[in-house]
Amino acid sequence: MHMIRFRVQNYKNVNDTDWVNCGDLTCFVGKNEAGKSAIFRGLSKLNPSDGEKYDGLKEFPRRRYTVDFKTMDWPVSSVEFQLSADECKQLKEICPVLDKVKNVICTRYYSWNLKTEFEPKPSLPDISYKRYLELLERWHSTIEKAMAPEGKGDQFSPIKQSMLQFLTQKIQKASESDPSSIVDRAFVDEISNTIMGKITEEWQKQVFEQIIKEIGEFKIDIEVTGQLDKARKWIESNLPKFVYFYEYDVINSAVHFPTFVQQLGQTPSAPQVRTTKCLFEHVGLDIETIQKLDPATPNQNIEALRKFADERAILMSSASNAMTKKFSEWWEQRKHKFAYKTDGHFFRVWVSDDLDPSEIELDQRSYGMQYFFSFYLVFLEEAKGVHANAILLLDEPGLHLHGTAQQKNVEFLEKLSKQNQLLYSTHSPFMVDPDHLERVRVVCEGEDGYAKVSEDVWPKDRDSLFPLQAGLGYALAQTLFYSKRQVVVEGLTDYWLLKGVNDLLSRKSMKTLREDAVIVPCGGVSRLMPLASMLRGHEVKVAIVLDGDEPGKQKGKEAQTKLLLKCLFLSEFTKKEEAEIENLFPEKLYLDAVYEAYPKIQTPLEFNQKEKNIQCISKRVKAAFERNGYDAFEKWRPAKVILDWIHEKPDIVPNETLTKFESIFDEVNRILE
Repeated sequence: MHMIRFRVQNYKNVNDTDWVNCGDLTCFVGKNEAGKSAIFRGLSKLNPSDGEKYDGLKEFPRRRYTVDFKTMDWPVSSVEFQLSADECKQLKEICPVLDKVKNVICTRYYSWNLKTEFEPKPSLPDISYKRYLELLERWHSTIEKAMAPEGKGDQFSPIKQSMLQFLTQKIQKASESDPSSIVDRAFVDEISNTIMGKITEEWQKQVFEQIIKEIGEFKIDIEVTGQLDKARKWIESNLPKFVYFYEYDVINSAVHFPTFVQQLGQTPSAPQVRTTKCLFEHVGLDIETIQKLDPATPNQNIEALRKFADERAILMSSASNAMTKKFSEWWEQRKHKFAYKTDGHFFRVWVSDDLDPSEIELDQRSYGMQYFFSFYLVFLEEAKGVHANAILLLDEPGLHLHGTAQQKNVEFLEKLSKQNQLLYSTHSPFMVDPDHLERVRVVCEGEDGYAKVSEDVWPKDRDSLFPLQAGLGYALAQTLFYSKRQVVVEGLTDYWLLKGVNDLLSRKSMKTLREDAVIVPCGGVSRLMPLASMLRGHEVKVAIVLDGDEPGKQKGKEAQTKLLLKCLFLSEFTKKEEAEIENLFPEKLYLDAVYEAYPKIQTPLEFNQKEKNIQCISKRVKAAFERNGYDAFEKWRPAKVILDWIHEKPDIVPNETLTKFESIFDEVNRILE
């Protein structure tokens, strides 16, 4: 069975999630206390691997408990499963009327009752008391009108009267039942057996032929009830187990054999006992066998002691190599080597890595590494047994891992989801795969205080959206390193106009920016140094193009002296010291773009003397806007108009301007060689 959607209701801070679609791997994002854990735990109890049932006192929404809880049996977890072809075949064999069923919807209640619905809904025979009462009354009327065959009157009369008397009693009883309820099987059998018991000879069968036929048909119909019950029990017995992981205890690097054997017998489900047990099972070690291979055991001869010591050493070495190989497939930050050793009654785990060959106890390594080791050890080992084909619900699986390790974690979860359908929760941006945002479900707190789940519309809650926004931002940042030659500019308008004119130069067969170079806006000169430093650290060749104003010159000088990067200033290609990219275009063309971007300006701008002294045209226009009380001037608006003109009517850009851009690209190409 494959879960295609679920719904959690009436559980802790979850009033109703409504139906939530899910695939092989689904990510639930939300801030702390949003309701992610409640949704997972409520869902898991549809068929929990740990056998824990609902506790209404602790789990029913507290604010509704006094008024609502005792009034009815409330549903909690509902799941719609898609059946495999083999499961559909088995279901049809149990109950033929379910031959078209492809999906089942199972709902678990606080009482632990399980309701199972079949989709599409099967066409079921009417076996209600209403229909059966109609049959009983018709049979009574038929018998009342029946005539005995010639010569059979003396035999027929007592049979007829007995049947009428019996049916009269049963009609009275049936009329007292709920007309819409299903007829009790025992009631049907009693009537069938009594009537059929009175029909013993062939001539009697001929007289009551229609009644015999209808009795048989109704018994066949009522058989469906039993078949449906069997089908529902079959569904319940074959439901996937829901494995909810929420607490992961790290493995102790020194295990005392006698103590562990005792704990294993007394508290096998305790977190640390659980992880240690999985450690031995995962590498094929039997704890009792290892314990017996103790050279310190008394009353053993020298040969036996040596054999025991050799056998234990071989087992330790083999297990160490197995874990080293397995772990290298999971953890890619360093190459770790594990060494399992016994010291008297202690089993110890030692770890070294490719940067430091010194063996260090497992519990002295980073907590993230211990966590990763312990969690996946338990996960992989238990998935072999009771958890095979289970649905896995992982609450914050990458909580203690570094950002890059969390990204690897997502890759690993994706591999695991090929075998076990997997849902996980997180509030970390590194656990969100930006290439698969269709997997993300946002959990947030609604206006009523209850948890809500959104899968198609992202909520306005900034805290809930942060992991998604940060994850997307990180993914976009990674694209910076795809190209090994980059041109860093100050802002978005610089990027637009350089890109647009570069395309125009290409169409006119003029000099352009080299094809393998990428233009990157840094979002203002204040962000220039961090971006340039990061690119340089990734061995990216960088050319910087800046405005000719004082901030641009200051940051350009800093980049040249500290990072040894070559900077170009737009003032070098114009006659204006504080030039921006807009100054490369004729002033009239730029002002025409301003008027088109701001159609409310009815008359051309007239600049006063103070404004005429401003060399940068965009800053001059901004000052005029402020003086005249116009709308706030945004320089991207006329830049967007010029960009559109470049594509729609390229001849509007004069050759003098194109030559200036050619010179800029020629200098940039020299820097990037």
